[in-house]
Amino acid sequence: MAIGHINMLGYTSREVPKSDYVTPINDSSFKIPFNAALDLLKATQDAENISTNMTYDFLTGQNDNIHDLMIAQEKSSTMLSFTMKVQSKIMTAYNEIIKIPV
Repeated sequence: MAIGHINMLGYTSREVPKSDYVTPINDSSFKIPFNAALDLLKATQDAENISTNMTYDFLTGQNDNIHDLMIAQEKSSTMLSFTMKVQSKIMTAYNEIIKIPV
Protein backbone atom coordinates (compact mmCIF):
# COMPACT_ATOMS: atom_id res chain seq x y z
CA MET A 1 0.00 0.00 0.00
CA ALA A 2 1.40 3.40 -0.95
CA ILE A 3 1.76 6.09 1.68
CA GLY A 4 -0.45 8.43 -0.33
CA HIS A 5 -3.43 6.13 0.33
CA ILE A 6 -3.23 6.30 4.12
CA ASN A 7 -6.11 8.29 5.56
CA MET A 8 -5.67 9.11 9.26
CA LEU A 9 -8.64 10.31 11.30
CA GLY A 10 -10.71 11.14 8.30
CA TYR A 11 -8.18 13.64 6.86
CA THR A 12 -8.59 14.11 3.17
CA SER A 13 -5.89 15.84 1.22
CA ARG A 14 -6.77 18.58 -1.18
CA GLU A 15 -5.07 19.74 -4.29
CA VAL A 16 -3.39 23.10 -3.92
CA PRO A 17 -4.63 25.43 -6.63
CA LYS A 18 -1.98 27.01 -8.84
CA SER A 19 -2.92 30.45 -7.50
CA ASP A 20 -1.68 29.43 -4.01
CA TYR A 21 1.85 28.68 -5.20
CA VAL A 22 4.45 31.22 -4.22
CA THR A 23 6.46 32.44 -7.14
CA PRO A 24 9.84 34.08 -6.69
CA ILE A 25 9.85 37.80 -7.22
CA ASN A 26 12.62 39.54 -9.09
CA ASP A 27 13.15 42.08 -6.31
CA SER A 28 16.14 44.38 -6.20
CA SER A 29 15.57 45.42 -2.58
CA PHE A 30 18.55 43.29 -1.50
CA LYS A 31 20.70 43.82 -4.58
CA ILE A 32 20.90 47.61 -4.24
CA PRO A 33 22.23 47.73 -0.63
CA PHE A 34 24.53 44.77 -1.33
CA ASN A 35 26.08 46.56 -4.32
CA ALA A 36 26.39 49.74 -2.24
CA ALA A 37 28.26 47.80 0.45
CA LEU A 38 30.59 46.33 -2.19
CA ASP A 39 31.24 49.81 -3.58
CA LEU A 40 32.00 51.07 -0.07
CA LEU A 41 34.45 48.23 0.46
CA LYS A 42 36.19 48.95 -2.84
CA ALA A 43 36.41 52.68 -2.06
CA THR A 44 37.85 51.89 1.38
CA GLN A 45 40.47 49.58 -0.12
CA ASP A 46 41.37 52.21 -2.73
CA ALA A 47 41.77 54.89 -0.04
CA GLU A 48 43.93 52.52 2.02
CA ASN A 49 46.14 51.78 -1.00
CA ILE A 50 46.54 55.49 -1.79
CA SER A 51 47.44 56.22 1.82
CA THR A 52 49.97 53.37 1.89
CA ASN A 53 51.58 54.50 -1.37
CA MET A 54 51.77 58.13 -0.24
CA THR A 55 53.32 57.07 3.09
CA TYR A 56 55.92 54.99 1.28
CA ASP A 57 56.69 57.88 -1.08
CA PHE A 58 57.04 60.28 1.86
CA LEU A 59 59.32 57.93 3.82
CA THR A 60 61.56 57.29 0.81
CA GLY A 61 61.81 61.01 -0.03
CA GLN A 62 59.94 60.81 -3.34
CA ASN A 63 57.25 63.16 -2.02
CA ASP A 64 57.63 65.86 0.64
CA ASN A 65 54.00 67.03 0.80
CA ILE A 66 52.98 66.06 4.32
CA HIS A 67 49.62 67.85 4.05
CA ASP A 68 48.32 65.57 1.29
CA LEU A 69 49.70 62.57 3.17
CA MET A 70 47.84 63.50 6.36
CA ILE A 71 44.62 64.13 4.42
CA ALA A 72 44.91 60.74 2.67
CA GLN A 73 45.60 58.96 5.97
CA GLU A 74 42.66 60.64 7.69
CA LYS A 75 40.37 59.88 4.74
CA SER A 76 41.45 56.24 4.84
CA SER A 77 40.93 56.06 8.61
CA THR A 78 37.46 57.64 8.38
CA MET A 79 36.38 55.33 5.58
CA LEU A 80 37.63 52.27 7.46
CA SER A 81 35.76 53.36 10.60
CA PHE A 82 32.56 53.88 8.60
CA THR A 83 32.96 50.51 6.86
CA MET A 84 33.37 48.77 10.22
CA LYS A 85 30.21 50.45 11.55
CA VAL A 86 28.27 49.34 8.46
CA GLN A 87 29.60 45.79 8.91
CA SER A 88 28.51 45.84 12.56
CA LYS A 89 24.99 46.98 11.61
CA ILE A 90 24.76 44.30 8.93
CA MET A 91 25.77 41.61 11.42
CA THR A 92 23.24 42.91 13.95
CA ALA A 93 20.48 42.80 11.33
CA TYR A 94 21.55 39.30 10.26
CA ASN A 95 21.42 38.06 13.85
CA GLU A 96 17.96 39.54 14.30
CA ILE A 97 16.73 37.87 11.11
CA ILE A 98 18.14 34.52 12.26
CA LYS A 99 16.12 34.81 15.49
CA ILE A 100 12.83 35.08 13.59
CA PRO A 101 10.92 31.80 13.91
CA VAL A 102 9.90 30.22 10.65
